[in-house]
Amino acid sequence: MMRLSASITLVTLIASAQSPPNPEPQFELVQPDLFAAPGGQPNCWADFDNDGDLDLFVGFNQGKPNRLYRSDRGTFTDVASQVGIADLPDTRAAAWGDFDGDGDVDLYVGFTRRSEMHNKLYRNDGSGKHFTDVGAAMGVDAVGETRQVSWIDFDNDGDLDLFVAMRDAPNLLFRNDGGRFSSVGKELGLDDPRRTVGAVWFDYDQDGDLDVFVANQNGDSNGFFRNDGTRFVDVARELGMDAAGRPETEGSNGPSVADFDLDGDLDLFVASYGRNFLYRSDGHGKFTDVAKEMGVAGGDKATPSRWGDYDNDGRPDVYVSSYIDRPLDEHDFVYHNEGSRFADIRPAALGLVRGATHGVQWVDFDGDGDLDLALTNNNPEGAHPLYRNTLAGDRARRSIEITVLDARGRATRAGSEVRAYAAGTRTLIGAAIVDTGSGYCSQNVMPVHIGLGSAARVDVEVTSLTKRGRIVTHARGVPPGIRQVRVSN
Repeated sequence: MMRLSASITLVTLIASAQSPPNPEPQFELVQPDLFAAPGGQPNCWADFDNDGDLDLFVGFNQGKPNRLYRSDRGTFTDVASQVGIADLPDTRAAAWGDFDGDGDVDLYVGFTRRSEMHNKLYRNDGSGKHFTDVGAAMGVDAVGETRQVSWIDFDNDGDLDLFVAMRDAPNLLFRNDGGRFSSVGKELGLDDPRRTVGAVWFDYDQDGDLDVFVANQNGDSNGFFRNDGTRFVDVARELGMDAAGRPETEGSNGPSVADFDLDGDLDLFVASYGRNFLYRSDGHGKFTDVAKEMGVAGGDKATPSRWGDYDNDGRPDVYVSSYIDRPLDEHDFVYHNEGSRFADIRPAALGLVRGATHGVQWVDFDGDGDLDLALTNNNPEGAHPLYRNTLAGDRARRSIEITVLDARGRATRAGSEVRAYAAGTRTLIGAAIVDTGSGYCSQNVMPVHIGLGSAARVDVEVTSLTKRGRIVTHARGVPPGIRQVRVSN
């Protein structure tokens, strides 16, 4: 493991109105008329126009135009038609990533096979004023029942490669070769033919490259592909993580990564039809399923999952949405991390009156220090609500947010690990990764949020994966209320 001096920039707290005190976090709807349309599926956040605040893309089912909500200091306007990305076909996947390394984020959009639409790669033409579809020219205009899409640097060469999961065909991996992408999934052993819905990339064995967990549906066993440099090897069965033997009516959907027990290792939650899995990392690349004992195994048809410390107590919580055909029967889960166990909190108790069937994203869109929540629901009576967290101002500021960039200031470090320790100690306060796939078939480009609990100051440690191995950079003595710790390596 290499340790280099960090390039660090601290940005002070964005000014915002203080919320009234609340004994527990409560959420309130933001611009409910704007976010009222049903049919939302993937949703993901990024600052596409580089104006300093996060914007939201939402993909819709058949016949409804996709939307891009530009944020102007927390007020949203749909500009999808204006910038050229208001597609009508059934949209199942969306991922932000700077594939061409020009400093602004681009967008990959995946459709269903029945739409007969090739997937699109929208290149951001600068300043967020227009996007151009270059999918065919770049060799990534796949056709199929597209699910999780992820921009990741699997070969550590400094540019973003593209993973595209398919529910009806072998999964795809496109290597970024500069002017064009090459399809290398088959030769590298990642062309999994099982019915994939979700996937998440992280360095589970800490050998310096990204591995990928693949969540499969319709009774198919799950996969966990270890990156051995020249090939990917499925070790899910060896690790006891394949969930083999399920009936056709069961399967997995939305995996997500966090260090829920604050021991320094990355754990994995897998939302599933049948029951969920919580794989606790025991170190050295070994995992134990503790979902039942931790109280998170429930849910008949869990779709995506998303970790987020919504009360800034230092322990990551997880929101799990449920796909139920009849909206009145929907029951999402907010599992609050109590330390020794998770408490099942009914969303309505937090003011979350409209639930999700698909997209779930925790995001601090208003920059006040606490995590807000964006959901999508594709039922006829659903919506795609955005909720503001009204956590009291002093508690909201008990957090920091970390943006991880490469040495040229570009967002190409998906999968980097972020840890915060009590200043001057090795007492872990919180840990997370730069997003590699989350919510529902989505990927964000946004800061990593870590709640600090009662910590006065923290030392931030960022581990990035490069040709030189796992490079660790540091920012020491960071106080709560810092909205951005920008780390470049």
